[in-house]
Amino acid sequence: MKNPAHARSSQKAFALRLRPLAALVLTMTACAAVSHALAEESESDTSQSGAVEQVQFDNTFLHSQGGQTVDVNRFARGNTVAPGTYVVEILVNGSRFAREEIRFVASGASPTAHPCFSRALLQRAGVDLPKADAAAGRTSPATPDAEICGDLGSLVPGASANFDFEEQRLEVSVPQAYMRNSARGFVSPELWDEGVNAGFFSYNANTYRTGGSGIDSTQSYLGMNAGVNLGAWHLRHQSSVTSSTRQATQFDNIATYVQRDVEKLRAQVTLGDTYTTGEIFDSVSFRGAQIATDDRMLPESLRGYAPVVRGTAESNARVTIRQNGQVLLETNVAPGPFEINDLYSTGYGGELVVTVTESDGRTKTFTVPFASVAQLLRPGVTRFSATAGQLRNDSLDETPMFGQFTLQRGLTNAITAYGGAIAATGYGALNLGAALNTKAGAFSFDVTGSQTNVPTQDSMTGTSFRLGYSKLFTPTDTNVAVAAYRFSTSGYLNLSDAATVHDIAKRGGDTDALFRQRNRVQVTVNQRLGQSGSVFVTGSSQNYWNRSGTDTLYQAGYTNGFKYGTYSVSAGRSRTMDGEMSNDYMLSLTLPLGRSSHAPTLTTNVTHKSVSGTNTQANVSGSLGEFNQFSYNGYGTYNTGGSNNTGNTGASGTYRAPYATFNASAGGGSGTHQASAGVQGSIVAHPGGVTFSQTVGDTFGIVQAPAAKGANLSSAPGTKVDSRGYAVIPYLSPYSMNTVDIDPKGTSTDVEFKSTSAQVAPRYGSVVMLKYDTVTGRAALIRAPKLGGGGLPFGASVEDASGKSVGVVGQDSRIFARGLEDTGVLSVTWGAGPLEMCRISYALPKPTETTTGYLSVESKCVVRGVREALNDVQRMSANQGESQVR
Repeated sequence: MKNPAHARSSQKAFALRLRPLAALVLTMTACAAVSHALAEESESDTSQSGAVEQVQFDNTFLHSQGGQTVDVNRFARGNTVAPGTYVVEILVNGSRFAREEIRFVASGASPTAHPCFSRALLQRAGVDLPKADAAAGRTSPATPDAEICGDLGSLVPGASANFDFEEQRLEVSVPQAYMRNSARGFVSPELWDEGVNAGFFSYNANTYRTGGSGIDSTQSYLGMNAGVNLGAWHLRHQSSVTSSTRQATQFDNIATYVQRDVEKLRAQVTLGDTYTTGEIFDSVSFRGAQIATDDRMLPESLRGYAPVVRGTAESNARVTIRQNGQVLLETNVAPGPFEINDLYSTGYGGELVVTVTESDGRTKTFTVPFASVAQLLRPGVTRFSATAGQLRNDSLDETPMFGQFTLQRGLTNAITAYGGAIAATGYGALNLGAALNTKAGAFSFDVTGSQTNVPTQDSMTGTSFRLGYSKLFTPTDTNVAVAAYRFSTSGYLNLSDAATVHDIAKRGGDTDALFRQRNRVQVTVNQRLGQSGSVFVTGSSQNYWNRSGTDTLYQAGYTNGFKYGTYSVSAGRSRTMDGEMSNDYMLSLTLPLGRSSHAPTLTTNVTHKSVSGTNTQANVSGSLGEFNQFSYNGYGTYNTGGSNNTGNTGASGTYRAPYATFNASAGGGSGTHQASAGVQGSIVAHPGGVTFSQTVGDTFGIVQAPAAKGANLSSAPGTKVDSRGYAVIPYLSPYSMNTVDIDPKGTSTDVEFKSTSAQVAPRYGSVVMLKYDTVTGRAALIRAPKLGGGGLPFGASVEDASGKSVGVVGQDSRIFARGLEDTGVLSVTWGAGPLEMCRISYALPKPTETTTGYLSVESKCVVRGVREALNDVQRMSANQGESQVR
């Protein structure tokens, strides 16, 4: 009848109607007994030894309504645990490890059950089991699934476990000598999850329309990123389609490749169209094969670049980023400073050409260069890459085959050596260098020699010297973030430039049409001023052998905050190779318009350019919704200078739905108008079906929570479980332990989670399944006094027809029960005698879409046989006379 495996913590306390004097005596007696039990418990580990102090209650004072004696034996012991499976919080040496199901089993004559630990669980927790086996003299360790139940110290000397039933917390203590001496963030390769077979299609579609002065133009863009995972192999495809009024539609295949990791080499193997790594030589696009180390396989604390594009827009503008003539990204930005830091990886080198198209059709273009910094590695760490394939450059008629190898090795804590070689059709290059960690800062210096065979001309031979520097000056809090200098002789060419010169010469063109870089310097310095803000200074300069003039850019700025907001000022000067000078000044002020979490923000910018005049703009932006899923921006701009003064106004909005993101904007002024709309998201196919989601990254997860429609994912705000019980976690960190919590808020009251947290360490590119067990069954608040009068004893156990505990009796004979069938019989037990048990027949109303909250049901508890109770069920199902919904 009564199954102790399903005991609940709520059974540990009860309240009865007592006379005041009796209540006082009971309280004094119980407090003295509990105090004695706690004192004894502090001297021994109850979860290991089983020595549990027993509390004595005098039943003389304990009578329920009607004079019946209540059986309180189950409350006589302290932190007792009934056998069964519990979802518990596991702490290892005081640090949270996981939340998992742990099985507790009875052991001998002990009144409390003990937790069972598998060797695999302890291994994940960081326990050095081989060392523990050696210390215990075990020469043939058990399998990873083998469990130890009871004394954990018999498996790991000196280890213990203590379970706090009230908090559902299992505290494990392991001597440090038997914990793995691993770096912070270390995740054993045994735990790296390969994931499931899956496919996805990510899209970024938008259209941008401008008009004015009798000329209308429409531009449309579709960016695609698709993938298929089969076992350990991952197929990826990145491409874009652009179309414009009066222009042909352009398709760009950015990259198509298959990839998998090689655990023993800490590397990734890639076959297809992709990019070289770019640590030693400039990164290039190629079609072929590559194997290169992946630093993400190192622990987080041992991990030693993708470019960030920054600029300023004067209206709802369109930003287009190209590399080697291919469109990598097109997106819409609001007026003011913007930052794009989510480009797909394109390596460490190669200029990006950024075009900003304003709403009135004006365009401005600038480039974002790459510069390498000190390449220091930890002692003993090796980084390598080996590439073989064909150069990809759509602007060339012929592209060469090439092979490339690079190697970096940390020799000591202060010295790293590196180098590499390239062999290509008509081209060769060799690089040697070193990085030093000194008190004066981190330096890197390398020399690259190259030789290029030019058709119908003499070979070009040259050398390039590169110096890098990085240093944080602690006394003054000055950070020299990037300092790089490169000098190249007139005959030096990198692989991409060599292929271009070879192609021009073969067509009979002028090879001097390609500018050969001579000097290039780039410096960024940041200076903190304590509570007075910060100052930054940046500068870059480059010139060429076969073109006069120098490109220069200098900029300095100051940022600080005050009581009501922040402000910044900056000034810059630029000069092109043609000698055109421009002085730029900007003042920016940001103020929150309120104190609530959704208060909008006012941002004003005044920019003056010596070549174009002054631009003044004001923006009001903010977000709405529980998860900030709605965002908006309204702006106004006014330009003075030139032949006419112009002004623009506009607005934009974004809605981040659970399964996609939608955005739109509109604006106009001074005879022009602009409008845009876009949508981006992903479609994921997995073993459970097809799920729509926000845009996914390279590594992501599928949540499987049956019947949990509407549940929220804490680590992906705004993402909800769909009607089939699935949701997508868009981003997971590869080779790191990710904890994904699910919030039951929003689910049906008839669904109970056995666990609301899961952990996974996915391999790069994998799609992992995270399963959350749920119990489905209807929940109801049943009031069932005894037939003929009298209340049920407080704290009495309630079980269904299968013997499963579904609740306990509360005040006024009320029972909150979960996991109920539509109709059934519940047994209430408050003692061992035949008259200390009764049965409740119930029938729940049919659920409707408008039903909210818990059902409230009235019934009676009858002391008689099951057959009579089942007859009551049939009768109640016919009319459901007393059932109602609150």
